[in-house]
Amino acid sequence: MWFWVWTLLVAGTLVGAFLLGRRLWRSVRELGRELSRASQVASELGAKAEELSRRLEAQQPSTAPTLFDDPVELRHRVHALRADHADRRDERRRRDEQVWARWRRFNA
Repeated sequence: MWFWVWTLLVAGTLVGAFLLGRRLWRSVRELGRELSRASQVASELGAKAEELSRRLEAQQPSTAPTLFDDPVELRHRVHALRADHADRRDERRRRDEQVWARWRRFNA
């Protein structure tokens, strides 16, 4: 009788170990696939970040010394920068007014 009990226990343990090992192997394979995909996405993200940083550098105005540049040209540049700043300030005020109006509706 004990022979059958022990046989059943050993067989159950082996079957359980096999199923557990198979699941672990499949999980490891899926982890490898996901890590491979994550590395590809990270490399694409790095390339895109590099592209964006290059674009930002191209868009920013030059901060090089302007000691010997034409004063009329520099004055036009300052006026253009001030006009851009005023436009951005007006746009920000318009957006703020919309937000304040929404807040007043909630608080009223």
